Amino acid sequence: MIANYLLWPRMLLTDWNPAASDVHDAVEQAVQTMLARYAPARRPDPKRTNS
Repeated sequence: MIANYLLWPRMLLTDWNPAASDVHDAVEQAVQTMLARYAPARRPDPKRTNS
């Protein structure tokens, strides 16, 4: 995700210069995607009861 938006255009397009906020958004979205896919699922706390 990051390579498609940040790495390859920067290597291939000499005049490509995204705004800092666009770079930040791309990195944030990539991190959120990775966490959603690979973070362990939360397990219910056995000490808590649903009363």
